[in-house]
This record gives sequence, C-alpha cells and structure tokens, in this order.
Amino acid sequence: MKIDLSKIKGHRGRSIEVNYVENLSVLEVNNNSYVVSKPISVTGNITHDSEGIILKLLVRGAIKVTCDRCLEEFEHEFIIPIDEILNEADEDYSYEVEDDKLDLTKIVIENVELSLPMKFVCSPDCKGLCPICGRNLNHEKCDCQIKEVDPRLSVLNKLLQKM
Repeated sequence: MKIDLSKIKGHRGRSIEVNYVENLSVLEVNNNSYVVSKPISVTGNITHDSEGIILKLLVRGAIKVTCDRCLEEFEHEFIIPIDEILNEADEDYSYEVEDDKLDLTKIVIENVELSLPMKFVCSPDCKGLCPICGRNLNHEKCDCQIKEVDPRLSVLNKLLQKM
C-alpha cells in the first residue's frame, strides 16, 4: 500500500493513521513460497517529526509452513512491531519513498521476512521422524533400535567388529 506523505510532510507532529490489510495470497521468502492463511493486517500510525518520518506499526498474520522435524503442515502466526525512522538523509529513503508516496508493502514484507525463524517447528516438544523407518513419532511409536556411536569412537567400534 502506498501512503501519501504530502499531508504530513513539513508539518511536525502531524500523523496518519494506518489500518489496512495487505492483499497477498503467497509470501515469497528466500526461494520459498508460503501460503498466507490469515490476511496480513497492518495498524498503527506514521508521524512526521524532527528526526524524520516515524513508523509505529503492528503487523499480524499467519502463513502455512511445514515443520522441519516431523514434516507436518501447520499455521505459523506472527505479530511483528515495526518501529522505524525514515530520514531523507538515509540511503534507504529513496527506496521506500517516491514522489512523497511511502510504499508500506515493501517495509511490511521485509519485516515479516526478518521475523521468520530459521527452522519451523510445530511445537517445542515435537519428536520428529524416526531416522530409520520414517514414522512420525508424535503420532506413533516404532520399535527401531537407534544405536548412536560417538564419531570419535567409531574407529574403536570397527576394531570390535573385527574381533
């Protein structure tokens, strides 16, 4: 969404209230596509101050993701506060403001991208998949014997097998 800053530019203390929904069905992040399951809503205000243009926004939404442990699909909800100052002297200012119009979509998507975790986990106690049979250990148990050997001792294990 583009916000017209001409209403507040040059008038310190004036602000614009923001309350809208980003019209995105898919979010592209680092060569991954995520389906937006709850619309991305943006609320807050934009104020002109002596420091520049101050953004105080709250972004809410949800995307469908796959758990990196058990491979189950789940909904990842996010609430992201955006507290930024845009100053005409900054290099990024021209990237975000063109003809007194602020492109909030770029700022919102950038902040959503930065807030996403490196790994998605459906719950903190997710047990993942059995490394031998591939069963989802959250739903069923398996009888696989997992024999873990410290890699530093693998040479000794080979000696034992020869004897």
